[in-house]
Amino acid sequence: MEEEKNVAELTIYYKKQRLSTLIFDKQETADKFVEGITRFFNEKGRKEFSFSGEIKTVYTPETIVGQLYDYTEGNVKPQGTILEMMKAIDGLN
Repeated sequence: MEEEKNVAELTIYYKKQRLSTLIFDKQETADKFVEGITRFFNEKGRKEFSFSGEIKTVYTPETIVGQLYDYTEGNVKPQGTILEMMKAIDGLN
């Protein structure tokens, strides 16, 4: 099975409203972006902008099919989003 790849999702808020979401190759890159952009903020900017982040898995057809096959064969437990989908599917049966 293909190795899992993760990315960092960074959501930017302005006055508590979602402004944008950016995807970075890794958490360190997202952290550097936040560090760099906040240097331009004055006091008002620091109060009005906020950030939240999450590590997300990038799925390809191969990783999805591989995880689902391994799950049905009882070889592994799915993780992340696939795990949540499988729990929902199991709940329907």
